[in-house]
Amino acid sequence: MAYLDVAKELTLIFATFNIKQIPKDQNAEADALATLGATFKAEAVSIIPIVHVLEPAILKSEQEAGVLYSTSSEEDTPDWRKPYQDWLQNDILPADKKEVRSFRMKASRFILIGGVLFRKSLAGPYLRCLDREESQAVLHALHSRECVNHAGGMGLSNKALRQGYFWPTMRKHAVEFAKKCDAC
Repeated sequence: MAYLDVAKELTLIFATFNIKQIPKDQNAEADALATLGATFKAEAVSIIPIVHVLEPAILKSEQEAGVLYSTSSEEDTPDWRKPYQDWLQNDILPADKKEVRSFRMKASRFILIGGVLFRKSLAGPYLRCLDREESQAVLHALHSRECVNHAGGMGLSNKALRQGYFWPTMRKHAVEFAKKCDAC
């Protein structure tokens, strides 16, 4: 809405104002950038800084716009599955004594099959536990690739559950993923 307001103000400066759509075959540079963005591999994303714009970028400087820089690297976020795998394979409990009882109750819902962690579901089938990178690939596939339904966040997380996947923050990640979709 902020961009629309600025555009409307700028149109008042001109005597005439027209918007014309240019076919992509006549705009090769923009088409090449769009194609590059659509075919970008998820593995390469971890080395490229991601900029989160907290407010409209029409403000004068980046500090005023509230830009937050971050990178998505594996070192920043430990794998949530590791404590459960350690417990199921080697009987290693968390160091914090207060967490042990709670952890054991949670760990009773998990099982290792062929070195892969699964969560027992209430409906019966085991749910494959995913890390952050795998979960993003699943969300992308369910939202915009093969399944192409462009579901909202809650529907997307429910679909991931029905497909047999699990990670603790799946609802939050699905909502964030759906908000970032330009087609939606």
